[in-house]
Amino acid sequence: MKTYSYSTRGAILLLIAWLFFGGQVLGADPRPPHAVVQPAKVPAHLIIRRNPNLGFNVIVRLWIDGQPAASIGYGHTYDGFLAPGHHVLAVLASPSPRWPIPWQLPLDVRSGQTCGFTAVTDGSGNLILDGRFGFPPRVQ
Repeated sequence: MKTYSYSTRGAILLLIAWLFFGGQVLGADPRPPHAVVQPAKVPAHLIIRRNPNLGFNVIVRLWIDGQPAASIGYGHTYDGFLAPGHHVLAVLASPSPRWPIPWQLPLDVRSGQTCGFTAVTDGSGNLILDGRFGFPPRVQ
């Protein structure tokens, strides 16, 4: 009968425990063969600029999905992020809006997308978000 030293016996027991509890064989792929790697969902970037022609005393109140998100004053811009999916943006001029019901914009955003709007008034004096104006390139 062959005897093993304590250090060899400990190494063998450690190897057996690792194989038993780890359940991995060296070089084995831990994913099941039908697993598909999903890309990480990166939030969408939302930028809302306030048109200076609204006047210095008008504040643009912004709601995202019915929750207050920001009050955009003269010379300011909202810069935030949205989870990919469907959202509803709403804006209202404050104080004393001409129309007391916020104007709403349904918006579907994709992962990593940048959405840019400018808060302006339409012909009837209603505050809206307009995406036609675009933005100049940002200097980094």
